[in-house]
Amino acid sequence: MLKKVTLRKCLLTTTKLVLYMFATLVVFTQFSCKDEDVPAGGDGLQADKTALIPTKGKIYTYEIKDENGSMAMQITRVKTVRDSAGIAVYDIENKISENGNETVLMMKSFSKSGITTNEIPMPAAYASMLETFKGSDFVKSIRITGFPQSRLMDNNAVAGNKMSFKGDPVRLNLVLAFEEDGTEYTSEIDAVLTYEDGIVTKVENITTPAGTFSSSKWEYSYELITKTYLNGELQEQSNTLRLISEWTSPGVGMVKTVESDVLGTVTSVTELKKVD
Repeated sequence: MLKKVTLRKCLLTTTKLVLYMFATLVVFTQFSCKDEDVPAGGDGLQADKTALIPTKGKIYTYEIKDENGSMAMQITRVKTVRDSAGIAVYDIENKISENGNETVLMMKSFSKSGITTNEIPMPAAYASMLETFKGSDFVKSIRITGFPQSRLMDNNAVAGNKMSFKGDPVRLNLVLAFEEDGTEYTSEIDAVLTYEDGIVTKVENITTPAGTFSSSKWEYSYELITKTYLNGELQEQSNTLRLISEWTSPGVGMVKTVESDVLGTVTSVTELKKVD
């Protein structure tokens, strides 16, 4: 009985960590331009005033609240601007603080032909988490696929405009090896995250503690399917569908994001608190 309890506890702990990794992807992603992009004195580039990107020289403070009562703060600013074939590519720094811990994630975004594009490679949060897994005596193998991905949004504030995701679903496969009382066990956790394209449902003014912004309200969703196996036999499967409402504004980017489950229960809220 002790063996089963110990194994199950380890499986549940690891599964929760995997779920946390995918939750991190939803909220904090590291965006990137193409590899050949190089810094080139971005001050001389023409800024696209319609782009859904933060304004250089300003500091944006967000508050993130989860359904479990936890709270985090995010400080966002444009650190540098790069020149990629005449297109301004923004290096954006995000400092996320929670429970005394601070994580710094870099984002890159650009606007071309009226479309704001976020190109997403392997998120920095994942890379850090991978190192944690690799240091474990239990980890036999770990693999993440589905990157790079791209999210494209029309800059114009018009109802009906589409948000599109390009790239294969993000997939994480983690294999753990255990030995208890001379018996070997193998556990496999397979998690797949799939984004569905979105649409602007309305254009409206939205008020946050940072002020009132004329915004596009986007509606999109993602599904996370997680399967846990023990010695090749399926032990547990969870299907999580989340509905996202996100308000964006030119020169700011994200103003507010509300994540809900299929019953309409809010699971997470990210809101702009102030702009300095």
